[in-house]
Amino acid sequence: MSKIRIVVADDHHILLDGLKALLQKQKDIEVAGLYDNGLALFDELKTTVPNVAIVDINMPGMTGDVLTQKIKEFYPNIHVIALSMHDDATHIMEMIEAGVSGYLLKNVNDKELLDAIRLVAEGKMYFSSEVSEKITTMVVRQQKKLEQPDEPKLTERELEILKLVAQEYSNAQIADTLFISERTVETHRKNMLRKTNTKTVVGLIKYAMERKLI
Repeated sequence: MSKIRIVVADDHHILLDGLKALLQKQKDIEVAGLYDNGLALFDELKTTVPNVAIVDINMPGMTGDVLTQKIKEFYPNIHVIALSMHDDATHIMEMIEAGVSGYLLKNVNDKELLDAIRLVAEGKMYFSSEVSEKITTMVVRQQKKLEQPDEPKLTERELEILKLVAQEYSNAQIADTLFISERTVETHRKNMLRKTNTKTVVGLIKYAMERKLI
């Protein structure tokens, strides 16, 4: 059985040394290269020919997301795992969009890291439980946003009328001020009540004040 060839890029030398010691103990894993920046890792891929690349996100030379994009573009068969201290949804989604097959936090234990490497080398995906939780939360939030109807937009004319209503102008006074008919004023008021899902002028004004429209 052929060994899993691995390259690693991380600008923390202590972490590189620790990974090297762990990986070299594994009979089914071969360390093909260790780098303290993304550019050096990418430049030597033709020589190292790894199955898996473990990359940090914040690195000199080339950031993790750019490095992952370039690896997937030029060497699509290489599987990339992000190993980062960033546990926020923004960084996680950036790396997923770049094409990683796995995302682990740097507090991961040795067993989980090795399990992830072996799964990803087989073409599967692996995300640590904290990362999976962040992804799920983000997906649920986006789904809720999609389900919520957009805020109704009031036209400039409606806003003009609303400001005068708030100043206790009557329909006749509003009509005179804006040079329109009372009937038009009444139509606009009805439209605003419908759009804002309010039933009274008081409700309409409250709606407008909460959203700083007046």
